[in-house]
Amino acid sequence: MSALQSGQDEVAYQLARQAYRIAPDDPQVVFLMAMVFGDRKRFPEAIQMLDELAVTTPEVRLPVLGQTAEWMVRFGQFDQAEQRYRELLQQVPDAALVHRNLSQLLLRQGRRSEAAEYLSVLCSIGDIMEDELRALLRISHPLAGDVTDEVFDPIGTLGQARVDVARGDLAAARTRLEAVRERSEEEDALLGRIYVQLEDHAALQTWRSEQTGSSDRYADAWLAKGAAAAEQGDHVTAVRCFAECVLRDPTDAPAYRMMSRSLRETGAESEATAHRADLIEQTVAIGARMAAQETRDDAAFSKLIELLDQLHRPLESLAWRGIQLAYSVETSARSESQPQQLLNEVATERAKLLRSNRAQASRRFVLCGVDLDAFD
Repeated sequence: MSALQSGQDEVAYQLARQAYRIAPDDPQVVFLMAMVFGDRKRFPEAIQMLDELAVTTPEVRLPVLGQTAEWMVRFGQFDQAEQRYRELLQQVPDAALVHRNLSQLLLRQGRRSEAAEYLSVLCSIGDIMEDELRALLRISHPLAGDVTDEVFDPIGTLGQARVDVARGDLAAARTRLEAVRERSEEEDALLGRIYVQLEDHAALQTWRSEQTGSSDRYADAWLAKGAAAAEQGDHVTAVRCFAECVLRDPTDAPAYRMMSRSLRETGAESEATAHRADLIEQTVAIGARMAAQETRDDAAFSKLIELLDQLHRPLESLAWRGIQLAYSVETSARSESQPQQLLNEVATERAKLLRSNRAQASRRFVLCGVDLDAFD
């Protein structure tokens, strides 16, 4: 194993083969041989070897699930990998690495709402990285700086289309999605949002007329339905649709912006939703600057933390405080004793939040106090 870890691939391979010939039934030897196969990208053999080991040696089942899932991702067996990650989380629900790996797989596939659930768990655990936190700033699509070719490899049509949107190439995203003969519900929902962003009213109304309700669990679909209703002057329906959108994705600034306009058209108070859009847009702008450059501004961290507190997203706020502390240590902005003390304070505050009912924004807050019963 030491040869494998030190990059001596051929030495590791020869040693593992020798050990395997001597003790083919030894679980440690089998695991080592599988790791060597995996390192040599012989993933089917490595996966089969560990799967067989898990049958004969049940105590290694959990590490086998984790390792084989990673190999399956690298080999392109994404559905099987997802299944194994979910099976692992049933057994070890607080396993940060599994939440991380599964969320990254879902992000690459463009299934960002699902990924956000696992990233939120990492926030609760207190083990989340900066790029993961940035993904939570805008759930509908990634920040442009986070999907450069060097750091992000999208999977499938949906994953590629969300990257197109992030890069501002709405036409490419539209073409990509329209070329799919049988779109998934989530792909169809995203296409509706793209029609809104392109201001293609005819395409949006056609999209709306073809909806059966199958995509209603996606925020993208509700935004598109709301925009379609608003275009036809039905602002009561539009408000309800935009409300459904932000309840599924409270980071959707465009939905709040359009909701504000429709509220104004009905004569209802609209300033709160417009202000909410402003706050979210500021968080996205800060995140976008961070994604686009390596340097960090302490003032930007402080402003982002303040905004997230105003948005009732305290777990994200605390996580960003931890990131800010890490950068302050690197730049020697604090004495050696300060960071650990402050990190302990962050951990204590996180624990208090999780014991309270303040860890997440209330439904009333997300809706900016809008009474949906008044729009029946």
